[in-house]
Amino acid sequence: MDTIKTNIQKSYNNAKAYRKDSLISEWKEKEVKKVLNQIDKNAYMLDLGAGSGVMAKYFDEAGIAITCVDLSKSMVELCCQQGLDAHVMDFYDLAFDEHTFDCVWSMNTLLHVPKSDIATVLKQVKRVLKKDGIFYLGVYGGKSSEGIYQDDFYEPKRFFAFYTLDELLERLKVQFEVIACEEIVLEQKLNYLSFMLKQR
Repeated sequence: MDTIKTNIQKSYNNAKAYRKDSLISEWKEKEVKKVLNQIDKNAYMLDLGAGSGVMAKYFDEAGIAITCVDLSKSMVELCCQQGLDAHVMDFYDLAFDEHTFDCVWSMNTLLHVPKSDIATVLKQVKRVLKKDGIFYLGVYGGKSSEGIYQDDFYEPKRFFAFYTLDELLERLKVQFEVIACEEIVLEQKLNYLSFMLKQR
């Protein structure tokens, strides 16, 4: 597991120049709006795996107070350059008090967590989320597999865990109430699995 984390950290540290100018595609913007429609304007949000901060900036500009965490120092630096509150942090051990956040946002981040460890990370999310808080989880998927993606152009090549909708849904239902779930068909090899969840 430590090797996977170290490689992910290195991959994104090395991708700073590439990730700097990331843009929000139309379908991702729709996902952001789904969450904005579910939360109060005074909500305090955690962006779990914020990357370059492109999604967090969208929430920030909508008036949502947001804290970003990422395993990569380079990604955190990109967030800070945009004026975002950002910290290098491991998802397995979130350094926040219980029930801190009204909402946790995670887009295409937990697909770097091995399936054997996903419950550990979900418990961390549950711990820092307030009662009745919203957890938005989105990941590429639609088919079941895990391992190093050999065609990856990032170096070192990244680990990915992909799920079918039902496979991931069963794991999420253990920790959260499911408000909505959807498989979005994309013009690429993988679809996108979108979940709106609530802290019980």
